[in-house]
Amino acid sequence: MTIPIRTLPRGHTVKPITARLPAVILLFVAIPLVFSGCKGRSKDQEKSRFRLNLSDEIRTIPLAELLPKTTAKTGKSEKEIGEKVRYDYMYGTLAGQYGNLRTAEKHLKLALAKEPAFTDAHHNLGLAYYKMGRINDAITQWQTVLRLDPAYAETYYNLAIFMLDNKRRADAITLLETCIKHEPYHLKARYALGKMNQEDGKVQEAIRHFRAYQMKDRGDLRVHLALGELYLMANQADSSLKEFESAARIDDKNAQVHYQLGAAYHRRNWLDKAIFEYKRTTELAPDHLDAFVNLGDIYFQRQEFASALAAYNAALGVDSTNTYARRKAGEAEKKLLERDRGS
Repeated sequence: MTIPIRTLPRGHTVKPITARLPAVILLFVAIPLVFSGCKGRSKDQEKSRFRLNLSDEIRTIPLAELLPKTTAKTGKSEKEIGEKVRYDYMYGTLAGQYGNLRTAEKHLKLALAKEPAFTDAHHNLGLAYYKMGRINDAITQWQTVLRLDPAYAETYYNLAIFMLDNKRRADAITLLETCIKHEPYHLKARYALGKMNQEDGKVQEAIRHFRAYQMKDRGDLRVHLALGELYLMANQADSSLKEFESAARIDDKNAQVHYQLGAAYHRRNWLDKAIFEYKRTTELAPDHLDAFVNLGDIYFQRQEFASALAAYNAALGVDSTNTYARRKAGEAEKKLLERDRGS
């Protein structure tokens, strides 16, 4: 008997990275400082709502014009600057982290006035401009970063996001691959490449990027789920199960995790475990159609027709047009009637 297990439930799929990654995932570089206090909307945040400033020239800029012409580093990093420059840089970076983009621009420009070759300040000023919608200015800053330091990995990632925002997927992939060439465990780039390869059906490439991600961070739920699905596609059932079990240890209250784990047990015919996980799924997501359907199938297989009928009816309560659940509910009801007549 073929068990119609749905790996990704209708209406409950994990949203993948699409060809367009939102610009809001651009983050300022992490710094070892803690900022406390109320985080209400400031006047700077209100003022920072600019209209998008993106010229056709920048939108269609050839990739070759963004890439550095040499490999020589001439810029200075944070460790190489003086204390006065560092103060403005840190103040501007913190302001950017908290959405005060006007203040971020002001202080990062002050830092650059004192040290024009300060690559980190150019980078973060580019981020501030990008968040303001001043894309032309952002690209100019990032071009400067790569001229000063051709190995500045985060800038390649940011430029890849720009390319994705403009539907230039091939150029984005080139930039992401350049990013990881300079920083092999750049997590955001690895994740993006993993999802893009997964969408393209390049299973082994996607697995490679996600495994590289896990070399640095084994606690990302999204990566465990993605690998679990990819290993299934590669017919590596044991590896798939391990990923879903790891995901469940990370987040015991995630319905999708429990559903995938239930489906993995279901494939092995470990039905008690599958039932437990499917029930846990429906506790966390009462409208999870496929968990109810798969529960019904297990109970039907075990000839527990009353439980099967209840599960199929629950599925129909979620989607009354589901023809499979309606047909199986009818079959379960028929079996119950036949059993009643025979008793």
